[in-house]
Amino acid sequence: MNDKEAPLSNPIISNNPYFKTGQQRPNQAPQAYQQGYGQQQPNQQGYGYPDQQYQGQQYGGYPEQSRQGAFQPSAQGSPFGADDGRMTYQDALNKVGILLGLAIISGVATAILVPPALWMPVAIGTVIAAFVVGMILAFQRMVKPGLAIAYSVLEGIVLGAITVAFEQIIPGIAVQTVMATAIIVGVTYALHYSGAVRTSSKGRKIVLTVMLGYLIFSLANLVLMLFGVFDNQAWGMRGYEIAGIPLGVVLGAVMILVAAYMLIADFEDINIAIENGAPKEFSWTTGIAIVMTILWIYIEVLRIIAILNSRN
Repeated sequence: MNDKEAPLSNPIISNNPYFKTGQQRPNQAPQAYQQGYGQQQPNQQGYGYPDQQYQGQQYGGYPEQSRQGAFQPSAQGSPFGADDGRMTYQDALNKVGILLGLAIISGVATAILVPPALWMPVAIGTVIAAFVVGMILAFQRMVKPGLAIAYSVLEGIVLGAITVAFEQIIPGIAVQTVMATAIIVGVTYALHYSGAVRTSSKGRKIVLTVMLGYLIFSLANLVLMLFGVFDNQAWGMRGYEIAGIPLGVVLGAVMILVAAYMLIADFEDINIAIENGAPKEFSWTTGIAIVMTILWIYIEVLRIIAILNSRN
């Protein structure tokens, strides 16, 4: 694979021409690559400019600073300025804040307003709805704001209902999970921003393989639990111990590392999209991808804390 082409990572953002250098993008003129940006003309679609060479580096791949040392995100995102119709780094982070905020608000509202007897029915119903919306998002080349907002709200309701249910059994688990998730995300972003950790094509392929294996394990564990195979084991196969440590804790820790790696990949993919001249609307696509990864980390942290406390 060309080192300027984003390997498969989060399906929400990697299924898009703005991460591929060999594919014509919606705001790219076919013969535009070798023109200087001072000679560019807007394309016929009315937004953005064709890709070009700028300061000796062609748009369409990993920015040079993403591969060498710390990445310093630009407020502009392109040589034409922040109002040229192209997505900027700040646009993407703003969408992350909006979508994550909606998830938190809907989760808190669920915990406060929904009666305890309805927590699990609400969680089951909304998780099915969130799965359907998520599948639609995965096949969209440009995520629509309404769907991104709907997914965030639905996931917030699911996690709010599950968290408040655990809170009744394990007081304080909500605060612990939120704080741990915030720390993990903060450290991950710091590692990305500083340039200390960078993803690779091989690393992303390994992570994808691990994710698929974990998904199969989770589905098999759920089916076995539903059929009553683990009558005395609340967590199914996750409750089995390895050297005195529950399998669920080991798997959870591994998946948090995988999710953190994916989160770094998501941030790197934002840089690629900016270099490829993605329009501002594309920030919803990158935003929901990052929020999905953050919520995944939250779920794994919540499960680890719950399993550890269930042994006491």
